[in-house]
Amino acid sequence: MTGMHRLPAGTPGPYHWLAALAVAALAWLSAVTGVDHALAAAAFDPATRSFPARDWVWLELVGHRLAKYAVWGVWGLLMAAAIASYRVPSLAPRRRALWAAAAAMAAGPAIVGVLKAVTGPRCPWDLKEFGGTAREALVLFTGTADAGRCFPSGHASGGFSLLALYFAGLALGDARIRRIGLWSGLLVGAAFSLVQMVRGAHFLSHNLWSAVVDWLAAALVFAIAFGAASGQRPPPSGRAA
Repeated sequence: MTGMHRLPAGTPGPYHWLAALAVAALAWLSAVTGVDHALAAAAFDPATRSFPARDWVWLELVGHRLAKYAVWGVWGLLMAAAIASYRVPSLAPRRRALWAAAAAMAAGPAIVGVLKAVTGPRCPWDLKEFGGTAREALVLFTGTADAGRCFPSGHASGGFSLLALYFAGLALGDARIRRIGLWSGLLVGAAFSLVQMVRGAHFLSHNLWSAVVDWLAAALVFAIAFGAASGQRPPPSGRAA
């Protein structure tokens, strides 16, 4: 009898896709239940009609710029290791995972950048409710001329892009790398999200959607990379079946 179909080693399973669906549901609930606006209101000063943290120079420098550069540094190290794998024998067995991780880290934020150019939702600080001049967007997708250029969160997507390391650990069968990837992605992504929320740059749902995009992008990259690898059959041994 033929056994149950098994996914190729190193490829995401059904629970990975379900995890993205669960976070997407949280993002939707945050938007429709008013949690988004309640959290933004907590960081907003009605007296000055502004988000005080927006003018904190150290938060912009450390929490926004330097933090973003640090993530780029991780991506640069992955690229360097992937290239070095052609010369360093100890890295050769990890070559496919290194290239996939580098591609996944770039893919998520790139997709978010494209979405920001065609989606209507505005940043909190743009809305009249929070000292701006814009109204709430009535549609999710719109033309580039009417785009809010705020959804999903670009900064959060940089932090959550580290989740690609989780899938690298999955592909390599390395539980330690899986844990590092999962927790670094979640914690750095959450920190980046918090920075932008207190500055009035994004709602909670914007950040959660960035996590969904990054997770799905990484899962898809590794599904393609290691699904294709599983289809490469070894040469025949010469023995009769």
